[in-house]
Amino acid sequence: MAALVLFTASTFLSVTTEMLPTGLLTAMSRDLHASEARVGILVTGYALMVALFAAPLGRATARIRRRVLFTGALAGYAASNVLMAVATVYPVAAVARLTGGLTHGLFWAMLAGYIARMVDPARLGRAMTLVFTGGTLAILLGVPAGTALGVAVGWRMAFVVLAAVSLLLVLLGWRILPDLPGADGADELSLLQVLRTPAVTVVVLTTAVTMLGFFSFFTYISPFLLHAGVSEQGLSPVLLGYGVAGAVGLFVTGLLIDKRPRVAMLGGAVLLTGALALMAVGRGSVPLAVIGACLAGMALNSQALGVQAATLRAAPAGATDTASALNASAFNIGIGGGALAGGLVLDSFGVAALPLVAAVLTGIGLVGVAAGRRNGFPATVPL
Repeated sequence: MAALVLFTASTFLSVTTEMLPTGLLTAMSRDLHASEARVGILVTGYALMVALFAAPLGRATARIRRRVLFTGALAGYAASNVLMAVATVYPVAAVARLTGGLTHGLFWAMLAGYIARMVDPARLGRAMTLVFTGGTLAILLGVPAGTALGVAVGWRMAFVVLAAVSLLLVLLGWRILPDLPGADGADELSLLQVLRTPAVTVVVLTTAVTMLGFFSFFTYISPFLLHAGVSEQGLSPVLLGYGVAGAVGLFVTGLLIDKRPRVAMLGGAVLLTGALALMAVGRGSVPLAVIGACLAGMALNSQALGVQAATLRAAPAGATDTASALNASAFNIGIGGGALAGGLVLDSFGVAALPLVAAVLTGIGLVGVAAGRRNGFPATVPL
């Protein structure tokens, strides 16, 4: 349990580090002498590094002992945040964020596999639920708190605090985490071999298209809500409601994921597509926009947990880290690709078209879940 709590704290740190610049965009833009759009690219570039390098890094580090690798990733977060705090020009900030993106890819490539080797397979879903709570708390508390700190004493101090937390977790991790060995070279499969496993293929493709759809909408949720009639003062409460609903979705899915994983995945996929469709049909309606956004947040967390658990269970023997790394890449391809696709939709058809396009894409993800009864998303947990 102590190790799982430390993993939870680490995911809190990870997601806060990734998303913090979104709350400090204006201040960072002013101090780095760069436009807000250029500072925004720091977030996109971070996701791109994860998408491109999570799987190769997971493969390249497969033989390294897990405690060494995990604490090394936490040290990477510390280095990235320190470099960000001392950056006075945009290129240095870019290097800091790209370093953070590589660290992020390594962290998520190994995290799920590490957990899977520590807990009973019958309790894997509950363990993942606890750890994923750290990411939810980062959105609810970490980013707002970091933003408030940045406004009060300067954005650089927010990154200094994150660096200090990273180093504290390094020390605790070295003391608490089990020192499990890396993969045996004789049992390793190539990335392509793992990806060609039918169950892994289904899960990874489902992850990519679902996240592509969701983030094509969520990246631009603020302009959509404003277009629907939500006031600027109302944005923060709606987004808080979105985060709280996400926590509820995570909790409910955690109750089902070890016993009825297919029910959890199908329910989340239907809810996500339905919430987006609701917003598409009810555009211009504040109540429907708010309800739809909250339902989408609930469903997104459900799907994120579900595909991660499905990946671990679909992975060939000895290849959980590789499969998890492939899924991490797919997730971030969805984040970056969704932001790009949503921007194109926004420019071409306007903000009202965003939930419709997103619903079509997540609907394809729903088809992937429905078609994965035998491979990827079985009705029961294989033991």
